This record gives sequence, structure tokens and C-alpha cells, in this order.
Amino acid sequence: MTSCETKPTLVLYTGGTFGMKVNGEGLKPVEKFTVSDELETIVSLSDRKKADEISRKFGDAVLQMRSFTTRKTKTVDREPIKYHFYELDTLIDSSLMNEDNWKEIATLIKGFYDDYSGFVVVMGTDTMAYASSALSFMLENLGKPVVFTGAQIPIFDGRSDGPENLMCSLIVSTLGIPEVLLCFNKKAFRGNRVVKTDCVDLDAYDSPNLPPLVTLDSKVTGSKTESLERKPGNLQVQEMCPKGQVGLLVIYPGITEEQVRNTVKALHAVVVLTFGSGNIDDKIVNVLGDEQLKRKRLYANVTQCLKGAVTSDYNASKALERLGAVNCSDITTEAAFTKLSYVLAKKGTFEERKQMMETVLRGEMSAEDRVKKNRNIENN
Repeated sequence: MTSCETKPTLVLYTGGTFGMKVNGEGLKPVEKFTVSDELETIVSLSDRKKADEISRKFGDAVLQMRSFTTRKTKTVDREPIKYHFYELDTLIDSSLMNEDNWKEIATLIKGFYDDYSGFVVVMGTDTMAYASSALSFMLENLGKPVVFTGAQIPIFDGRSDGPENLMCSLIVSTLGIPEVLLCFNKKAFRGNRVVKTDCVDLDAYDSPNLPPLVTLDSKVTGSKTESLERKPGNLQVQEMCPKGQVGLLVIYPGITEEQVRNTVKALHAVVVLTFGSGNIDDKIVNVLGDEQLKRKRLYANVTQCLKGAVTSDYNASKALERLGAVNCSDITTEAAFTKLSYVLAKKGTFEERKQMMETVLRGEMSAEDRVKKNRNIENN
């Protein structure tokens, strides 16, 4: 794979373990520019003793950044990568992130879109799969790489995985892949296909139903999975629906009809996390049907399993389909939640929104023919 870098990469630092330090109350975000100061000491990420202070105009505001150049590497045509590092005014733990923060990140990317060849978003790992999924939908007509990354160990620790994750993400940001990715532990995944599988191990993420798009070992190699095609048109930011309209209903043994009713009654759309390939008790479906008469809701049937897809192979999985729920193939919980939030924010009828949920919009799930093909291979 070769670099297509013509402009710098913009790194947006939002907070998270990457730049935290321990105080009396545990790990917390440090003061602004502390992370920038530390980057100056990391040889691979800073080829100079002192970073350049720069200012960039954003609307009526002037944002203060620092300009770095990486050390030369045998990857990316052996060329160093120039990047600008911007720290948000309020640095937060990702467990506190929500739709407002996703919008802030997306708006910054749109505002600086023409000035950079790619973007890296550094944040906490807890909700990174939600954020990368959300931006994959929010950033309409995206034609440049937007790479999410972070760290399991802060960069102020000698064993930190942060510098390598950032370096790999910077490399991926120069490859011209026109979609949102998540890069961690030398692998770059499609951003709406990942799940966090480990809260301790440095190999914290996996994409159970789609291989990494890029692997960064001694060589940078791409997988056989094709990246998304760039759609014509200017980059647009689509907001998510208001908070509280989309929620999760986790089906578990012994769940009562009243518990189901209380969970969904205030929601406009629900991710129903079912057993296996979409199986559920008819009694639960009857409750959902009764609630559907009170308020028409968009239901998305998503498997609780990490690998595999929702199908209609079993009688127990046909009940939700008869109710009108969307069988969401092998989509992740994070992608299903953010896709529903995106679809609900779109103007249109109930049927039009349902059709959007059934359609593969950003490579977030496999088409039905691919699911059938994979199932046949596994059964032979």
C-alpha cells in the first residue's frame, strides 16, 4: 500500500486513557497541552526537539495547535508524516461521551476538511466503538480517512501502547481510505464493525465478522476486503436523533413481560438483543406488538453473539420478523444503536426509515446473500 499524502493529518485529542495521569481519585485527564508536551519527548512521533505552535481559524474562533513531524519509517514510502495536534478545550473520559461530543468531533472534521488529507481522533477506549460507528453514519459523502485510536496505558507510562497506536493511525490516515476506521494494536478495522473485547489486554478490539482493512507489521498490508467507494458530493454532518429515543432491550432467560414493557414504552426505536441467530420467546414478541399499537416503533433484531448473523432459520426467530422488526444481519450492537439514531434523525415515513435500516449504508453489516454463503460454507 502506498501513501497518498499531500497535506498534513489533523489529530483531534478528546481525552481518555491515552493522556491520563493518576491522582488521588484514580486516572483522570490532564490539563490542556500536557499531552502535546509529552509528544515532543517521544522519538517516533516528533522528529524535532520542539513542536511548532500554530493557529487555525475555525469559524469565529482561533484554535491553538502544535505541528509535529514523525521520524522516517520504512513504511509509507519512507516519508515522515506531518501532523497537527489539537486538544479539545474540555478533555473527558469516554464513558461520559454522548451524541453532543460526536457532533463536536464531526463538526471539527467538516470545518477543517479541505485543509488535511486525513484525520485521527484520539479518545478513551470504553465507547470508542460507539463513536467510530456514529461518525461512520454522521459523516455523509466522506472521502478521506477518519481514524479512531487511543491507549490502554497512558503515554506518561514507559510501557504505553499509545505512541504505537498513534503512529499506526497516522500511517493509516495517509492511505486514502475514504471511511471511518478504528486502529489499535497494529490493525485498522472498519469503524462500524468493531467491538471492544478486552479491558486490559493491549489487543483490545476485534471485528468478528470482517477482517481488518489494514495490518501494520513489518509491512503495511491491506486485506481482500475492499474499502467503501467515495460517494460524490460535499461532506455533510447529519445529526443524531434526540437523546432517549433509541435504546437497547437485552433478552435474557426469565425476563418478564412487565420488564420488557417498562424498557420500551418511552422509546421510538429499539435494538432487541436476541439469542443466537435472532431467537426470542413469542410472549416477548406479543408484548412488543402490544406496545407497537400504542406507538409505532422501529425494532432492530441483533444477535447477542459476537460472531454470526440474525437469520430466519428458526421458528423462534420468525416472530420478530412477522412483527416488522428488521433482521440486522451481523451488525454489532454499537453500530445498530448508532444507525438507528442516525435513521431516526432523517426525514421520512416509518417505512422509509425501516428500509434504511435494512440497507447496507456504510458497510456496517453483510448483505443477506453473503450471510447465506458463509452459513453454507460453515455447514459443509
